[in-house]
Amino acid sequence: MCDALDFNLVDCILLNLAYEFSAFCTSIVAQDSKGHIYHGRNLDYVFGSFLRNLTLDVQFIKNGQIAYTGTTFVGYVGLWTGQSPHKFTVSGDERDKGWWWENMIAALFQRHSPVSWLIRTTLSESENFEAAVYKLAKTPLIADVYYIVGGTSPKEGVVITRNRGGPADIWPLDPLNGAWFRVETNYDHWKPVPKADDRRTPAIKALNATGQANLSLETLFQVTCVTVSSLPRMFGVFSIVIKKNSLK
Repeated sequence: MCDALDFNLVDCILLNLAYEFSAFCTSIVAQDSKGHIYHGRNLDYVFGSFLRNLTLDVQFIKNGQIAYTGTTFVGYVGLWTGQSPHKFTVSGDERDKGWWWENMIAALFQRHSPVSWLIRTTLSESENFEAAVYKLAKTPLIADVYYIVGGTSPKEGVVITRNRGGPADIWPLDPLNGAWFRVETNYDHWKPVPKADDRRTPAIKALNATGQANLSLETLFQVTCVTVSSLPRMFGVFSIVIKKNSLK
């Protein structure tokens, strides 16, 4: 890939290790009052001004048809945001847990999957929302992560909190009991967020103020902007991607 793009090999390797650096992400999966599923996310890095210029949308073709799409970076092998048409959407958020040497053992000796590669594999191989959730929850990984998945039918939305070996928690939508959205930043949803980085509370307040009946691409975009405004000024958003799966 580096040869084809005429990139320096070291630069490409560093780009593919972006997950190992500090990242601040917010993913939201929500259901409107008509049963449509919306999936929004942002990606925030200290080097956002650099990655913004490398961000692109990619169509992956199989047998002449679009198999899935993703938002990624030039030279990056995995995916952090993707959509399998009329099936499901996936986003990944960093979960800062464990030690770097544990990641190395999982990668070099146990041959576990890189977290962003599993998103791409899932988009390529899974036939529906349920199959995607199972693969993302059960496949052994190199590092911990949060996977957020949206489907095409009512209640098809979930946050998967991952350990390396399997799921630490499965947190689905429950619209019949008022839980019509789930917000995931970079902290376990059952624990308090750090006071210095509380993007969860502004997002929840903004969604509640919007209301389920008023949920749309535009209003969800505004909610993601609210979470961005609560970040330290040193961070910059280089990609905000909104995905919508409808029943149509």
